[in-house]
Amino acid sequence: MNLLPSAEQAQIIDSLRSFLVEQVPVSRFRPPAAQIGNSDAALWSQIGELGFLGVSVAESQGGIGLGAKEDLLVHREFGRHLLSPSILAISLAARLAAACDATTLLAGLLAGSTHVALANPRGLVKFGAACSGDFHLFDSHDAPFVLSCSDQGLALFERGQFKGIANVLGTDNVVALERATLESAKPLIWRPASEGRLYDHALLLAAAYAVGIAEATRDMAVDYAKVREQFGKPIGSFQAVKHLCADMAIRAEAAMCQAAFAASTLAEDKVGAEFQATSAKIVATKAALENAAQNIQVHGAIGFTSEADAHLYLKRAHVVDQLFGDQRTQRVRLIDLPFPEAA
Repeated sequence: MNLLPSAEQAQIIDSLRSFLVEQVPVSRFRPPAAQIGNSDAALWSQIGELGFLGVSVAESQGGIGLGAKEDLLVHREFGRHLLSPSILAISLAARLAAACDATTLLAGLLAGSTHVALANPRGLVKFGAACSGDFHLFDSHDAPFVLSCSDQGLALFERGQFKGIANVLGTDNVVALERATLESAKPLIWRPASEGRLYDHALLLAAAYAVGIAEATRDMAVDYAKVREQFGKPIGSFQAVKHLCADMAIRAEAAMCQAAFAASTLAEDKVGAEFQATSAKIVATKAALENAAQNIQVHGAIGFTSEADAHLYLKRAHVVDQLFGDQRTQRVRLIDLPFPEAA
């Protein structure tokens, strides 16, 4: 199995990366920018116009008609640039709408004109025809719809269905965070996890986003080690720093390989796709957390400051860890899944 991008996939990466570098550099979060929340939603229509909100939606439904492999590459770039978690909600909502033939909603999602925020369960929640539980809402102020995802399935709600919405301070200050509750709310669209592989695809997208963080922090650490000098030498010449950067490179590569393998099994609907997607979320999130922390270590004291970008990645890695089930939840799930037999 070839896990390397094809020439066509490389073109997708290059075009998206060029757009993101110009429009959403991570430096957009530095002072004097607003310290809570972000304006990423202003870009959804442009990203939709480029086709990146419907990468794996069929052409007959208005999407590009590619697959999980391309979705992986696109969301890896989103992670590199720390786009709002809402980008995951929009992508998943588009697949949900496509699966349920909600054509009007799907058209708005693919165009980027219909905004969707992400609701992450806080503890045990009940999904189904009536949904109840406590949630965290991410960047939901201007979103009319909210998507929530768990191993029970995917559900789309109107934001007004959530009760007791209250602003709270979060670790990641550039993501607006709220707490809210659902009380026997009927979702606009509901798809149980047993139908299709939408939850597995959600894990893949979160893993892809985490891979982007792991790779970006690896690159930041290496670049900084080349120019920062101590005792008249670049710190990258010291063995301790070399080992940190090498470990970061190995973690990022392992995370990308596992995510690419999971994407291939999902694209081909192979036995074991659920196992591989869960593994990808675990490996990629761990790589993002550890690489982001070691990137700060390489940067030293400046890595904690608002003038540097290093701390932003560590905060976002902790957010991604919580999405769709944290590492502990996914490890428990992995133990219960049958180990896929070798082909």
